[in-house]
Amino acid sequence: MMKKSLEALSRFVDTISKYGLAVALSLAFLATVYQVFSRYVLLSPFMTKFVSQSILSIFNFPWMEELVRYLFIWTVFLGITVVYKMKGHAQVEIVTNFLPLKWKRVSGIAVELFNSLFFLILMIKGIEMINITNGQLSPSLQINMAWVYISMICCAFFSLIHSILFLAEELTGGQTEKKDIFHASMP
Repeated sequence: MMKKSLEALSRFVDTISKYGLAVALSLAFLATVYQVFSRYVLLSPFMTKFVSQSILSIFNFPWMEELVRYLFIWTVFLGITVVYKMKGHAQVEIVTNFLPLKWKRVSGIAVELFNSLFFLILMIKGIEMINITNGQLSPSLQINMAWVYISMICCAFFSLIHSILFLAEELTGGQTEKKDIFHASMP
C-alpha cells in the first residue's frame, strides 16, 4: 500500500516536472527568438531608415534576457528531476556489473540512501537560501529572488520522492530497471 502511494506520488511529481519543463523551455525559446528579432531586425539600419529608432526601441524589452536566464535555471532543476526519475544520470556501471547479486543490491541501497541524504541537504540549503534572498528584487523584472531559488527546492523535493521510491524498491527486491532515454521507442 505504501509503495503504491509512493509510485503514484512519484508519477504525479514527474508529470508536474515534465509540464513545467515544457513550459519553461517554450517560454525561454519564444523570448529568445523575440529578443533576436527585436535587436537584429527591428533595430537594424534598414528599419531605422523608415521608422525612428526611439519608436522601434519600444519593442525591445531589456528584461527578457533576465527572464530567459531564470527560465533556464528552472529548466535545469526540473530537468534534473525528470532525468533522475528515468535513472538517466551518469553512473559507473562497470563496477556494479561485476558484483554478485547480493552486493549489487547493497550498492543500490547505499546509492539511494546517499541520494536521499543529498536531496534532503539540498532542500534544507535551498530553504536557507530563500530566507536570505527573500525580499531581494531582480534588477530588470523586479520579482522576488525567492521565486528563482524555489526551483532548487522543487528539484530537491521531487527528486527526494523519486529516491525514496527507488530505495523502497531496492529494499523490497523489486529493482527498477534503468529506462533508456535515447531508445525508449525502440523494441
